[in-house]
Amino acid sequence: MILSLQQESKFSAALSKRFENEGVHAFLENFEAVAQKHERRRQKIKKDEEIENEKLPSEYRNTFNVKPQRITSNEYELLYIETLYTIKHKIGTTTSRYIQGENDLYAYAQEAFGLSNGDHQRLLEKANEEKPPILILLVEIVEAKDLEAKDANGFSDPYCMLGIVPERRHFLTSQHSNGGGGLSSDEEGANANTLHDNKLGFMKRLKSFRKSTYRRGQGREKTILTTGSSLQYHSSLRDKLPAKYIQTTDVKTATLNPVWMEKFRFHLESGKTETFHLDIWDHDDEFSVFEAAKKLNQVQGFKGLNRYFKQVAQSARTNYLHESSHVDDFLGSVNLKINEIPSTGIDKWFSLEGRSENSKVRGQIHIRANLTTREDRGISEEDNWTDIKEHVELLQIFIDHELKKFKGETTQWTGELSRDAETILHQHAIQGGITDIQQSMCRWIAYSKKHSEHILAHKLLLSVTEQLEQTWKPTSLSRDESDVLREAFTLFINHGFKQLAKIRELFPATNKTSMERLEQLLTILMKLHSMEVFRHCCPFQNSLQHEITSIIKTGTIEWFNRLATQITKPRLRSDEDILRNTSELVYIMIADAHLCIKYYNPIFDSTVKMSFYNISFKKIDEKLMDIVIKALEEELGEQVHQCPSTFLEIKEPDSADVLAFSAAAEQISLCLFELYLSLHELSKYKIYVNETDRVNLKITQYYMYFGAAVKKWLSLARNKILHRIERSVENDKYEAALTSTHNVKFTPSSLDVSSCFSQISQFWRRLAWPDIITSIAYLIKITEDMANATCLYAMLVEGKLNARKLYETNDLSYYTQELSLVVNDIERIRDSFKTLPIELSYDKLLVAAEKFHSIAVVDEYRKKIETTVAICSHEIIDKIYQILNKIVTKMEIELKQHIVHIIDTPEHILLQDTIQPLITYLDTRLLPFKDFLIRQNFTRLLELVWSILIDQFLLEIEKTSKPRTTSSHARLVKALDSFVDYFNTDEQCLPKEALKTDKYKLIKKLLKYYSTDTYSLIKLYYQEKLQEQERIGVINQTLHLADLGKLYCRAYYHLKEETLYVEIISCKNLKPCDSNGLSDPFVEIQLCPKFLYPHIEKQQTSIVKKTLNPSFNEKFEFRLTEKECTLSGGFIHFIVMDHDLMWSNDFEGEAFLEISKLPGIPHDSTNDCRPLDELKKIELSLTHPKAVRSRIIEILEQRLSDKTAIEFVRQRREAENQ
Repeated sequence: MILSLQQESKFSAALSKRFENEGVHAFLENFEAVAQKHERRRQKIKKDEEIENEKLPSEYRNTFNVKPQRITSNEYELLYIETLYTIKHKIGTTTSRYIQGENDLYAYAQEAFGLSNGDHQRLLEKANEEKPPILILLVEIVEAKDLEAKDANGFSDPYCMLGIVPERRHFLTSQHSNGGGGLSSDEEGANANTLHDNKLGFMKRLKSFRKSTYRRGQGREKTILTTGSSLQYHSSLRDKLPAKYIQTTDVKTATLNPVWMEKFRFHLESGKTETFHLDIWDHDDEFSVFEAAKKLNQVQGFKGLNRYFKQVAQSARTNYLHESSHVDDFLGSVNLKINEIPSTGIDKWFSLEGRSENSKVRGQIHIRANLTTREDRGISEEDNWTDIKEHVELLQIFIDHELKKFKGETTQWTGELSRDAETILHQHAIQGGITDIQQSMCRWIAYSKKHSEHILAHKLLLSVTEQLEQTWKPTSLSRDESDVLREAFTLFINHGFKQLAKIRELFPATNKTSMERLEQLLTILMKLHSMEVFRHCCPFQNSLQHEITSIIKTGTIEWFNRLATQITKPRLRSDEDILRNTSELVYIMIADAHLCIKYYNPIFDSTVKMSFYNISFKKIDEKLMDIVIKALEEELGEQVHQCPSTFLEIKEPDSADVLAFSAAAEQISLCLFELYLSLHELSKYKIYVNETDRVNLKITQYYMYFGAAVKKWLSLARNKILHRIERSVENDKYEAALTSTHNVKFTPSSLDVSSCFSQISQFWRRLAWPDIITSIAYLIKITEDMANATCLYAMLVEGKLNARKLYETNDLSYYTQELSLVVNDIERIRDSFKTLPIELSYDKLLVAAEKFHSIAVVDEYRKKIETTVAICSHEIIDKIYQILNKIVTKMEIELKQHIVHIIDTPEHILLQDTIQPLITYLDTRLLPFKDFLIRQNFTRLLELVWSILIDQFLLEIEKTSKPRTTSSHARLVKALDSFVDYFNTDEQCLPKEALKTDKYKLIKKLLKYYSTDTYSLIKLYYQEKLQEQERIGVINQTLHLADLGKLYCRAYYHLKEETLYVEIISCKNLKPCDSNGLSDPFVEIQLCPKFLYPHIEKQQTSIVKKTLNPSFNEKFEFRLTEKECTLSGGFIHFIVMDHDLMWSNDFEGEAFLEISKLPGIPHDSTNDCRPLDELKKIELSLTHPKAVRSRIIEILEQRLSDKTAIEFVRQRREAENQ
């Protein structure tokens, strides 16, 4: 893994020449500077958003070149004349909402039209010359309720007779002019017999109609008119109401709450003294007032109507008193003075009145009535199209005038007109018969047209739109009106669409007021498209979503093209400028994406149920990535379109070639990195695009175009770091650290190289490569490169140390700090590298890779990374130990002498006095290193010292030439414990786990054995053999190793019979001992150690010929007392032998079974007394006596005067030699 010395020398020479006058920190810091610049750009987006939000709303103007259509000067004067005419002939009672004085209205009209006094007077005279209009009363009989029941069935058959009662004085004059009675004798005689007798009821009803009309006036007149001629005169007045003033409704049968909903139209002569009168009757006879009145309505012309009416009235008078006549019952009446009707009309319930003050009637009737006019110009009464057009023009003039007077922006105007304007418009509407829907239509047309000129508040337009929707009903507009309204709709919608096409300029997202305007515009557009009147007028209009989608696409493309042309337009510039400008364009798109998602999207979603960003970003994505790819192609050529993984397979050039590349392309690399970061940031916004569209976005694969760039970045970073390592080590000045007043533990080189690793980690995090598989390959490459850098640093530092030849001096105390700095630096770099994969988040990356690869493949990646780290780390640790070991080597001789002194010191000398010289020596030599070494290196130094002490201690103990007493061994144990305490103090801080090595444990065991008697040692020996047997069984099973075979048996102690039962079942996989590849096995069973069971004889099974898997199934009994079974250290010893007739038997293997743990032993909690056949089969692994060195045997061999020991050793040696 580490670079060879030759390679590093070549690299060093090239770097020295290349970077002789260049700062070594430039490259990696520049990469981080680019990343920080990117982060500042991200933060600036939010900051700019807050600043823009605090600004006043921008005043956007009409930029669509819409020229308003103006009327000609002649039409303008005619419209003014019409306005003056309207003011002069005001109708109806003026309410508090409107202005009453004509002069104020004239003044306002003159001001609004902008005319001089002379023009005003001239046009006013023309208006006065016009004929006065014909006054008309429009009445709608809606319904009645709670009428009196007149029929036997408890209901009535009500109908209404209604008419206009003329001015009384004028009526009397007209009657006298007709000859007193009102009918000539010729007319009466000619028509006397033309009607049938059943019509007599008509005059009676007509008479009641007259009485009801004049009942209030008669009360006073009756006291004055006393002569018969007077009474006859008034009777004649009541009988002679002109027929043209009478109309009737339909009859509603069997109801007390009739609903008519019938409309009537009456022409009035003056409107000042006339009265509207209505009677309600219950229809009874076959031909009554109802039928007569209907025929009256069928007569054409006023003269014929009067003649017919007179004939019916005369016939009715002659039969007035016939009792057999059928009559209609009177239900009530209503009177309404014409001059009391307000200009806004009447819509109310009236209580019914009786014929006289004593009459009792009940019930109410709902009547709607309003006044209008008709000019006598030969135009049909139903044709008010001219009035509607005039009303629209008048509205526009008044709107312009109000806007001129308004002090502020037009978007702040509420749209409220002055009372003067409202009064004129109201009079013009009622005089021209303009209905509510027509007025709403005129308001919409006028305000929507003015919006295209002045940009009115959308809230105002929404209010006008809602008013139009509320008043419209199917068939309420004529074809011409629908066409004009459609034209107004189209004009407004097109204007709104043009605004949406420039949404980013006209509705800046960060401005609260602009967002309110946008929301109101979309709300209006949505409202229009959802209105029935819009669908009626514009049946072929595309859906709003379709139109807005097309507009957003077109507007986004135009906006993007303007920006792209402005930022990336061709001019003389370097490759760096091309990349920087492209990055700038991407950052603008990031800011736009942020604003679209935060501001535009919620508004479009809540109003028109659309995602603005989804539509806009798809268009931006295609255009932007084309520009990005073109910029990358100019720099990287066809490599842009190659898969990133292919670059990892390309062999890298050597150091010099890479340096030549870096000299020419370092700035380009930084520009590429900036572009990559900007695209990476923009790609995050793709989650706001619909999933179905997201997969087709080019931005999703933005990283695929940077494979060659990443390869260059990593190569540059690697070589820059290698260069920095060499220069840093070269510039290290140990003298500065030695003369420092502070306790310096690291040189600048280690800090510098550690910073390199941190910057590599930071670079990787900034890169955030999206592709998991390629990321793992990059991560492996980074890990290997940094491993090489780590090893290079350690090698250079050690080489620099070796060049000083410090080890040739006998006393290293003078170089304590310098040596400490070296190992500390190496350890610091090792630690930085060891944590590098963690900082690179390799574990998370590998977990994510499991979605694309099998666990086995992912484990291979993991193993490769961790192996690289482990090998490098071990190499560095070995190098540290090598340096520290050279320090310890200088102490080795003196350390060994101190150990020999401690062991050989007589027992009468105090132990503390014996070990104190060694403690003092260690303090003198180690404490200086503690001040300069980091803790981990000081621990390593202590471990090396401890290793020398333990090795020497063990060596001295194992010497057999100097037999020692039991007390001397106990003394050595205490000395060893004192050493442990010394190295484990707070000052030394060596953990006990590190102190208690295998050799330490062996020493403790040997000292224990030396101080133990022979019998106990023999028991310990068998205990060790049992542990060895269990350990070998586990190892062979785990690693599937070949062994000596298995023995299967059962064992059980019968307490009452005081008998130990043993059954030998079989053996398996024995080793072949005969030439035929088989064996003739048998098993010997004995209890040991012998001194515990001296009376028990050895037993054996029968011999099974020619097999390696013999089956015995033989049972054996051993007479043992309860006490003998519970003795500690008792074992059943199984020996498997191969029988041989000619020679001695061959040894197959042995096994041990502890007696105290067998079933049936009294201390067993179960006291299991099951038969032997039901006991569980026991598997024992066969072992060989010499498989493991036995320290107990070696110690017993030294006890020459102990016969038991000598005999036991002899038996075990014989077994070992078999």
